[in-house]
Amino acid sequence: MLFAVFADMITPSVLAQSPEQGSYFNPVYLAVFFLAVLLWAHNTAWVQADIKRVKLPPTLWPPLVFGVGALCLVVWPLAPIFWAGLAIFAVGYGTVIIIYVVIRNKRVSPSQTVLTPAHLRRLTQGDKVKLSAEAAHAKDKVRIRNFEDKMPPWPTDPAEHAGYQALQDLLFDAIWRRASDVRLDFVPEQPVKVIYKVDGVDRACEPIDAQLGPYILNHFKRIAGMNVEERRKPQSGKFNATIGAGGESDKAVDIEARASGTTSGERVLLKMIAEESKFRPPDLGLLPEQLAVLQQIIAQPKGVVLVTGPRGSGVTATLYAILRSHDAFMQNIHTLEIQKSMTLENITQHLYDASDGSVSFGNRWRSIIRMEPDVAMAGDTPDNETMAFAADAGRQNKKLYLGMTAKSCLAALRRYLDGVANHPLAAVSLLAITNQRLVRILCTNCRKAYRPDPALLKKGNLPMGENRPFYRPPNPEEIETDKHGNQLICPVCQGSGYLGRTGVFEMLVIDDGLRRLIGTGGDLETIKTEARKKGLLYLQEVALRKVYEGVTSINEVLRVTKDDSAGA
Repeated sequence: MLFAVFADMITPSVLAQSPEQGSYFNPVYLAVFFLAVLLWAHNTAWVQADIKRVKLPPTLWPPLVFGVGALCLVVWPLAPIFWAGLAIFAVGYGTVIIIYVVIRNKRVSPSQTVLTPAHLRRLTQGDKVKLSAEAAHAKDKVRIRNFEDKMPPWPTDPAEHAGYQALQDLLFDAIWRRASDVRLDFVPEQPVKVIYKVDGVDRACEPIDAQLGPYILNHFKRIAGMNVEERRKPQSGKFNATIGAGGESDKAVDIEARASGTTSGERVLLKMIAEESKFRPPDLGLLPEQLAVLQQIIAQPKGVVLVTGPRGSGVTATLYAILRSHDAFMQNIHTLEIQKSMTLENITQHLYDASDGSVSFGNRWRSIIRMEPDVAMAGDTPDNETMAFAADAGRQNKKLYLGMTAKSCLAALRRYLDGVANHPLAAVSLLAITNQRLVRILCTNCRKAYRPDPALLKKGNLPMGENRPFYRPPNPEEIETDKHGNQLICPVCQGSGYLGRTGVFEMLVIDDGLRRLIGTGGDLETIKTEARKKGLLYLQEVALRKVYEGVTSINEVLRVTKDDSAGA
């Protein structure tokens, strides 16, 4: 709008009234114009770098600041009066810069704002600025955004400040060590017990000083939007934390916090949801041939798929990844979950509350199916009613995914048949069953190679002529030390020997032959024999493929499959 007015002003009659050639070549005018060009160039470069730190759209602000400034600089010499051109530049370009500054200042701590009184004090006082709620943010280890998406101010009270600093240290360490869960036990006058879960394994950490405990607890509650005074009833909230220097290598984590009273004090549980946990099927760890089959199953318009595994084996992550493969804009997708692990964009997520006992999970599931969704998912299948209604709905134009606790595909099939209590009905709509475990991935920076036992290769039906090494984590005596005798911990995996986790999947695809066996009441041994003929791989067989490829170790495979009844 502003530049349309400027364009209307620049007409042939106006240009005819322009000052004579040379009138702009006043040394003062040239100096002012040159300073304006320098200001424009500096601000454009600053905005280009600043948007990475404040997480603003890179395709909007740099082109806008550059374009508006360039246009104003072009219009300026065309103005009949030099100072009128300066006013055009100041109003047009200044407006864009001020809008950007206002928006970016809302996304940073007080110590990082610009064109504010705090900024002026930093410029004038420099190193003499004392510790305050603003200056303290310059030393943030973790950039925290609270439940209102605002950066909380640092406390000025010394004790509160020390507690907030301890909270910063804790969050930084948890994110740096890739913890997926953090448990904090606050017991009056005792050190705070801290336990991380890293790659599915609990790790006890150094306790936090007892004097800091109450302050840390209160800070967590305020940041997550909980009631600080409530000590007994369960509460929940959320906030965001980011570590890094402000570039693409930053690690941002959404944190779901839960607090509840215990017999001896209070407990806080933090669930750390990193961006990389928002998987799709190719990220799950399926073998290439398994991924191709799963994608074909996802593409089918109707039927029932059972996604199974023991608790803590990543079943929910797999269900979420499958749902993300469906077009949430074109399809109506609903879920029913006892507890929501994360928010799925454009998908309606229903939570089942069993506290009053008036409505069963199956009844709630039935009401959701009657909403005529294209795709529906039950995060956990706790009753036979849910399975029976899913089997019936799967015959219609509905795609249904059921999460289920089971040790193998055949164990899941047994439970499903018992729940539906009608073999022909269960068989007609069943498409596939998956069963899974999560194994830790070896750190490629510190893993050690060794030659495998040929008998193991033979047992796992693995190639024996390639002379390929297996890998394992380093033993304690293999860790290098510095000249002072201190162990040199691997900077990539922080000394654990593993970095992240991947899935190991058993997959039973129900073709027409198996469907007939199931529908006619065939026993599980017969079904298993037929499935093996069609290429069913047991979990341990798939896991050994991961070992053979150098992804994980034999000990890790034994750890996650030791209780399986259907091993290779």
